[in-house]
Amino acid sequence: MKKLVLIIIVLSFIFTSCRLLKICDNSVPRKVIFAYVNANYEFIEKFPYDKIEEFDKLHAIDSYQLRYDNEKKVIEEYFGDTKIVKSVYAYNENILQFYCGGKGMLDSSTYVGFYYSKDDKPYAFEFCGEELVEIEPDVYEWEDRQHKICTEKIRDNWYYYIMEWR
Repeated sequence: MKKLVLIIIVLSFIFTSCRLLKICDNSVPRKVIFAYVNANYEFIEKFPYDKIEEFDKLHAIDSYQLRYDNEKKVIEEYFGDTKIVKSVYAYNENILQFYCGGKGMLDSSTYVGFYYSKDDKPYAFEFCGEELVEIEPDVYEWEDRQHKICTEKIRDNWYYYIMEWR
């Protein structure tokens, strides 16, 4: 019983310090993402996603770490040391998502980034079956008790997103 109480106290301390000290926060601020996309959208649009898709196919059976290392190498070669884009993912033929970090732990997390929308429509990613509601011009959101996504148009075909798990 004492061990269980000690484990709960330690985990609570880690979780609380992570939130208070923002140790678990590697997200890029919204205004930095907007500025980056506006200054570089033509360059970003040409990202060689097909190289990362090749890694997915070649290493489907191999370790996740190998795929991650190869993706990281392509991102660093393409974006340099911006530290803005941390991962790239194609949801379908219309969406190329650029993940820019997050904060929190487990079921209480927030993720931010931007995406290219080929058909210039806002999307809800993991909540693809849900319909986004326009809450103000070019700002869309959807939420339920445990999740929320807000997406905002940066410029034609480019959107900012923030996803929350609560």
